[in-house]
Amino acid sequence: MNQLDPLKRTARAVLERASAYAPAHNDARKVIRIEKRTTPRIVEPSRPHLDAAINWLKKAQDSSGTGGVAWGYRARRPIRSDLAMGWIAPYPETTGYIIPTIFRYADTTGDEEYIDRAHRMTVWELSIQLADGGFQGGVLGSSPVTSSTFVTGQVIFGLLAAYERFRESKILDGAVRAGEFLLRCMDEEGRFVTGYSHFCAPGMKAYEVRTGLALAKLGDLIGDQRFRAAASRIADYALNVQQSNGWFGENDLDMHDCPLTHTIGYVLEGLSGIGEQMKRSDCTEAVRRTLDSIIPLIRTDGFFAGRWRSNWTASVNWACLTGSAQIAGIFLRMYALTSERDYFDAGRRLLGFVCFTSDLNVGVPTIDGGIRGSYPFGGTYGQWCILNWATKFFADSVMDYLEIQTLQT
Repeated sequence: MNQLDPLKRTARAVLERASAYAPAHNDARKVIRIEKRTTPRIVEPSRPHLDAAINWLKKAQDSSGTGGVAWGYRARRPIRSDLAMGWIAPYPETTGYIIPTIFRYADTTGDEEYIDRAHRMTVWELSIQLADGGFQGGVLGSSPVTSSTFVTGQVIFGLLAAYERFRESKILDGAVRAGEFLLRCMDEEGRFVTGYSHFCAPGMKAYEVRTGLALAKLGDLIGDQRFRAAASRIADYALNVQQSNGWFGENDLDMHDCPLTHTIGYVLEGLSGIGEQMKRSDCTEAVRRTLDSIIPLIRTDGFFAGRWRSNWTASVNWACLTGSAQIAGIFLRMYALTSERDYFDAGRRLLGFVCFTSDLNVGVPTIDGGIRGSYPFGGTYGQWCILNWATKFFADSVMDYLEIQTLQT
């Protein structure tokens, strides 16, 4: 290693700390100050947490002016970076899977405004569908504009939910075109060999099993066994890269040796969904294997590190709040399936920690109510950002929790 490298790293760290005091970074500084003044704890998930999250998603949609939902809000950027600040452009991938969340919230509250909002998201997605049937990686305006298999799968979730609600043939046509694109990208082993996103490392990912779940749902809706068979092959691939301790290989955007809890959440969501949708007990058991390994790793205050090595040792000292929210929901849904109290307790701890972060309001409307990329705010996943997908998964899991509580009273 060049002897100057440590000096350069030290100098950069000093400049980065000084950058916190730039006027443009005032909002981020407020978040960091309040984090330092508080001690993490488990907070009971409640309807106000849900309403605050959905209200933030509403603001994220309105900020884009397109019908799509903004990627998120960036309160600070690293030095020597040209990353955009403030509200970021709408994000096709996550707008797609936000649609079912918005429908669910509308049904929970009876507020028809959210039906219209979900429809506008759907219309926007169809307006940007590419000629090959896929949907682009990255935010609107990113380059290159090419179809991504994972993004396309996530948009299918939204299109199917919208078709079941509105019964508009153009919505179903868009979903089928997207599904056909995915079939063309697959090999017989359940791997996507083309259609890689340009915004992560190339190659098959175990978390594409969530795309497989979208294909299973599409196949069931239209009675096309090709989509169901493809979903089953994708599930087989994910099962093949799971270790006996429940850890999945080939399961990160870029760092397969220590995947994010976010991508761990994706693979668990895909397998649990396929287990239910296709009556595959092997998928359900694979999910339980992972959850059983995770339970003792969650701290008593609900903190769960954001990246994990293959022996289930943490590789970072920050939490990926997206992953914590996702995995909380998986625990809660597994509890609903099995009535095993350990699953409920683990889900409550994970979700209660994210509720704690949600309660750290700083008086900034573009931040309050949304879920941060990391805790602390400077953690390297979604650093200094509020993310629409973190907020979406949080809202889903709070609704799961409130439904369980309603059933138990």
